[in-house]
Amino acid sequence: MRTKLATIAATALCACSSAAPVQYQATRTGAPVTAEPDLPAETPIQGPYRPNANLFACNMQMSNRPQTATNRMVIGYSPLIVVNGIVLASSPANDVCLTSGFGPRSGRMHKGIDLQARPAVPIYSAGPGRVLEVSYQSGFGNQVLIGHGNGVYTRYAHLAHFTPGLAAGQVIGFGQPLGMMGASGNATAVHVHYEILTGNYNTPKKSWGLDAHNPLDFPAWAGLDGAS
Repeated sequence: MRTKLATIAATALCACSSAAPVQYQATRTGAPVTAEPDLPAETPIQGPYRPNANLFACNMQMSNRPQTATNRMVIGYSPLIVVNGIVLASSPANDVCLTSGFGPRSGRMHKGIDLQARPAVPIYSAGPGRVLEVSYQSGFGNQVLIGHGNGVYTRYAHLAHFTPGLAAGQVIGFGQPLGMMGASGNATAVHVHYEILTGNYNTPKKSWGLDAHNPLDFPAWAGLDGAS
């Protein structure tokens, strides 16, 4: 059974990696970015990440699987989305497949999406912003939290390690490396747990008081001009 699952995952990853990448070309839409964190007016330096155009499920058995075609391609997936005027990547890594969607799982709410790659791949910032947390949490393991302005945040959990020099307080651009996919914390396999959160971080609860949303439910960025 393990060999069969590995073959399925490898097939999905192959299909995902063959999709042409897309180029991130904007930092925000609509009104200027406001509230936490206090971002500089200039665009932070963008990194090397160019998201795959498609996302595939690793398998069809997950209880919270999004709508998926027979070839396991996630239907309606957009690599770049808009959240409260902020342009973000739907996935913070390339050549991955989806092992768990957003929603109920084993009697509990899964507040993000889980993405897997074999071998493990680098994890990148999903949008420009300010790094708010670079820490170890008992459940999430090595995790990074970024504030993007307009009350929008992203979390990246279970990292094997952080990129050297990554620290809370620094301004970061889209697609900058955060660390390597891993299995730190409460994880049963190497993957990244990715969350999109909204709300007010500046409360006693910090990120634990934010509202989680399905990264696959947001509208596509209208500025996406196709693959290159």
